[in-house]
Amino acid sequence: MNERLKRLSSLCLAAAMTLSLASCGGSDSSSQAPESTASQATDSQGETPSDGKYVRNPVVTEPVVEKQPELDLTEVQTETDVPDDFLLTLEAEDGTLGGRAKSMTDDSLGEYSGDGLAAFPNSEATLELEFSVDTAGAYDFIFYAANSGTSATGSVALDGEDYVLLPVNEKTFAQCPLTKVELSEGSHTVTFTGGSAIIFLDKLEITGAKALDLSAFTVRETLVDKNASEETQRLYAFLKDVYGKYTISGQYSGDNMGPKCMENYVIKKATGKEPAILGLDLAELSPSLVNNGSTGGQKVPEYAIDWWNNYGGIVTMCWHWNAPEPYVGVNGMDIYKGFYADSTTFDLGKALSKEDLQGYDLLIRDIDAIAETLAYLDDQHVPILFRPLHEGGGDPKWNNPWFWWGTSGGEAYVELWRLMFDRLTNYHNIHNLIWVWNGQIPSYYPGDDYVDIIGFDIYANKGDTSPQTEIWEMMRGVTDENKIIALTENGVVPDPEQLYATSTRWAWFATWNGEFAVNMTELGVSDYTPEEQLVKFYNSERVLTLDELPDLKCYPLAGASK
Repeated sequence: MNERLKRLSSLCLAAAMTLSLASCGGSDSSSQAPESTASQATDSQGETPSDGKYVRNPVVTEPVVEKQPELDLTEVQTETDVPDDFLLTLEAEDGTLGGRAKSMTDDSLGEYSGDGLAAFPNSEATLELEFSVDTAGAYDFIFYAANSGTSATGSVALDGEDYVLLPVNEKTFAQCPLTKVELSEGSHTVTFTGGSAIIFLDKLEITGAKALDLSAFTVRETLVDKNASEETQRLYAFLKDVYGKYTISGQYSGDNMGPKCMENYVIKKATGKEPAILGLDLAELSPSLVNNGSTGGQKVPEYAIDWWNNYGGIVTMCWHWNAPEPYVGVNGMDIYKGFYADSTTFDLGKALSKEDLQGYDLLIRDIDAIAETLAYLDDQHVPILFRPLHEGGGDPKWNNPWFWWGTSGGEAYVELWRLMFDRLTNYHNIHNLIWVWNGQIPSYYPGDDYVDIIGFDIYANKGDTSPQTEIWEMMRGVTDENKIIALTENGVVPDPEQLYATSTRWAWFATWNGEFAVNMTELGVSDYTPEEQLVKFYNSERVLTLDELPDLKCYPLAGASK
């Protein structure tokens, strides 16, 4: 995450744990978590095979007896009192233009309505449109907009409050919808502001909100890894069945402190609930840190196994991949920030082209090092929502990648993703991973055959619990195939009532650690999501918490909705 990987002081003590694999029928729990760091590949006896692969030692489990979960999987449809035939058309040229916005006539952009259109050359150009409605309820806003040849993003405010970003991707007038906008009865003002590239706006149509297209929540039955382990398939079946019906709560653990972290403590104290998803980071298993004495990642596999086996929760992992040793800690750079592009001299493009052959070899070494932990967890039958190379493209509004794996552009990023997928799946035969992509920029998408779930990281302003619909829609448009879409990192927890009043039904949220979850001064809830809101959200009938998860080890492979 950008500017947010903070090394908190130890928030809680790690309790000594005796870990056992508890499947539906019992297990052999003789295997222990590896004590070695990920600096080299080792087998279960501590020896390094000549070919660099690990000698696998999977725990043997008894056959699973499937259990149907006690979850209502009825589809959730929105009700509204707005008449179906409501239509209000607001011509852009008739509104109040500000900044450098101007009205014009130009049929090269396609046929326009009214007397003309409005042009917005930059982010200082604005348009205000006033209107009123007689019925409170949900409305669809349809902007007819075009760009000058370069995709642009404007912004929309409602009644003086920032509402959403509005991507404009076509060179001729096309519909740019905002769906399920909740309006009160009476007068309103919508303000459109230009972006970093020229935008043209013909009109805004406001209609009664249409019924949700629930087909968006029907996704493929199988994972991209055709050899995915049974428990990984069961977890995916659960995610697939609840998508669009529930949002799963999640929380990243500060300093990788695992289930007993301060974040989980504060959440449970305030809400009476615990998050269902535990987020861990492979950052300090990066060889450049391990080889410089870091031991911060050693407990990661223990905590993952503990959360899955003893708590019954779901594990997600990201990897703040610290660049290899020759490229970090130079020119006064902080070695522990070697995942940031401005804290390393590593050039991904040169490494992948093998212009920098040492860089390429170290990429492979690092992937193989992380494979040790992932292979061990595979052998322990722990499925992982695996989220590598996160935030590759940076902020889609500014296209400003901040991690080294994104600065060489989308083509290099995709090549690295596919290389990692092949190396872990086919070379190391690791099959407990559900591949979660959140490269942020559509051009960084690796392809449908390499991605199970699409995610996005959103850090809204404090107290902004809006559903972030435009981002959800942008991610849905990354591919023609329906994929599960998740809020893979967040600062503010979105309001579930707003999520389910719209199509913005994030599969899960995963609040980042530290200040986004905890007010360290008071050891209470962070003001990013005010406490009364957090209590409401964690106790919503549409948010699944740890105690509400079914036994995922026994979840039916065919899916409970069949």
